[in-house]
Amino acid sequence: KKFKHKVAIVGCGRLGQQYGTAYSTFPDTEIVALPNIIPEKKAVGQRFGVKALYPDAESMLKEIVPDIAAVVT
Repeated sequence: KKFKHKVAIVGCGRLGQQYGTAYSTFPDTEIVALPNIIPEKKAVGQRFGVKALYPDAESMLKEIVPDIAAVVT
């Protein structure tokens, strides 16, 4: 299996979702976490197939340390 860079997208508003779309198209990246998720944005996790949703980056880092963190807030 080919190595994939683990990506976390901090901020899932309109621009964060554009980042998600972009990272989804790269064959060597995988979106693994979405910190700073608010309840209204949980559908974003479903859209990108991400189950690891966190209220903040600190909570995420206790479980997942991404290779790439796109901060879009």
